[in-house]
Parts: sequence; C-alpha cells; structure tokens
Amino acid sequence: MLSYLPAVVDASWTAGSPGAGTPAGTVVVRAAGLRVHGGGTVTAEAGAPAAGELAVFCRLVVTAPAVVRRDGSVRAGGWLPDFVRLGELERHLGDGVIEAIVAAALEQGRLKRRQRRRIMSYPLVIRLMLAMTLAPDASYCESLARLAGLLADVPFALEWHVPTSKVVTGWRLLIPADVLEDLFWQAAGPLIGDDEPSAVTLAGMTVLAADGMLVNLADTPANRAMFGSTGTADGSAPFPQLRVVALTARAGRALLGAILGSSRAGEQTLLARLVRRRPELFAGRVTCFDRNFRAPRGALAYRPRSGHGLEEVSVGLMAYLDP
Repeated sequence: MLSYLPAVVDASWTAGSPGAGTPAGTVVVRAAGLRVHGGGTVTAEAGAPAAGELAVFCRLVVTAPAVVRRDGSVRAGGWLPDFVRLGELERHLGDGVIEAIVAAALEQGRLKRRQRRRIMSYPLVIRLMLAMTLAPDASYCESLARLAGLLADVPFALEWHVPTSKVVTGWRLLIPADVLEDLFWQAAGPLIGDDEPSAVTLAGMTVLAADGMLVNLADTPANRAMFGSTGTADGSAPFPQLRVVALTARAGRALLGAILGSSRAGEQTLLARLVRRRPELFAGRVTCFDRNFRAPRGALAYRPRSGHGLEEVSVGLMAYLDP
C-alpha cells in the first residue's frame, strides 16, 4: 500500500500546486549537476545527461511549490496531510470527495472545527481508517507510516512526523459514524451501466443479489451491549458481532449498498429497512435472495421451487430466487 502510485497523476497533487500537471515517471538528472545544501536537500542543474555520463534516476513523489531557505535548502510548500491520497482507491472514489464530505460535516456541525493545523487532519484520519482495513496486521502508527509512504521523507515547510497511537485514537473518536457512512454511499455503485452488454439481466432488468453475514467486533462491553452476539443463549460468545446485509451486482460484483445492524436483527428486518431507506437501489432491477428471505410488502417475488410465479408485481422492486 502506497499513498502515491507513479501512474496516478491525478492523485498526487493539490489544487494549489501550480505544476499539478507534471507527468509521473522516472526523473533523470546529471550527477555532476547535483548541489548539496544545508538541511539535507539536493538540487539539480538543468540539462539532460550526455551519453555515457553518470546520471541519477529518481521517482516522482509529489509536486509542490518550492520554499527556498537562506542556506539554499529547498522545502516543499505545503503540509503532508494535504497531499496524502489512497492511490488507485482514490482514483475510483474521485480526488477531493473526502475533503468535500469533511467540509459538509463541518458546516453541519457534525465535526468540530480545528483552529490550527496539527499533526493530523480529518481527511487524513478518514484515509487512515480506510488504509487500516488493507493492513489488518499493522498498528495505528504502522498503518499511518505506510499511508504517508515516501511523503514522510519529503522535507515539507510544515514539519510532520508519525504521531503516537494515543493521538490517532483521539482523532478517530472525533469522527462520527455518519461521516464514514456518507463516504460509503459515495463509493458504492455499479462498475458498469445497467444497459451495458456485460450486465446480467432478467426480463430486461439488471440482476442483483443480496445476502447477510456476521462480522466479529472488538470484545468490549460497549460493543456487546450495542451489537450482541450469536451462538450462545447467555451472550458468552467469544466476540460481539455486527450483522450486514449487502446488495451486489451480479456482473462485476460491485457493492451497490449495505445496511448494518446488531446480531440480534434479522436479515429480513435489515433488508426491509434498506428498501425503505434506499428504494432507488431496487427500482427497475431484479434482486435475488436465498429461501431465508421473504419479499417485503410491495415487492416482486419469484419462487420457482414452491411452484408460485411472480407475486405482487404492481411495484416491481425485486424478485426472490431460491438457489
């Protein structure tokens, strides 16, 4: 996991960088043209190396305005948290989406405004929480170090270092769950259009699938009280569990939507709740379920094994298929 991928130019700059269009790739400079300055930075004189001349090959990390100090050393104008991105994940999501969600949450009062730039920022913490799912074996500090990647070696004008786990924990607690839910619904969606040939269709409607699963949570009193557990009558199961009902596209397996609940909540209950909250996910589409589900009121039900045909077809939200 790297915060920057060489081929992803649009996820390696900020709007304030005048040279944002700098192409990604390998930078080649003349070794004889290098000049070492105080503060550990090296600059290079212009000019391409001649054939046979000793050259230095470098990889582009970030494009930022130069800040030149009196001793001749050069710093990157900016603050590291503003430059961190999630590489290919951010390319799919769209650069600036996380910042827009944070700005909306600040405007609505769901996030507390910070008066000065600190070692962390809300967008950085959100990206860290996503990055932690890609590195489940890493600690807070290790995950943040991987997320910062080579940016941590860049001498920024505003100094930055990997904070302690206590600092990261404090910032995580500042971000409410609904902010991350906003981000989820920005990322959820089809990978192909409903009318594209590669989509699976039935009776001219795109085919989806939904099912439930249980996810183990950290064994804390708060999680046990909120989510409960399964498998034991007295709640002594090893872990509290979260129940998820997810909706996916049959072509490409893109996650279109999901809803969460306690382990005590039934899959049918969560499904009906998802239909009420996000009816646009089901309208004009066929959704397949196993026999444990029953169609909510007003849904299109199809039960081939029971010998029944389509039921309640007036709304036409979904169809249920036994395996």
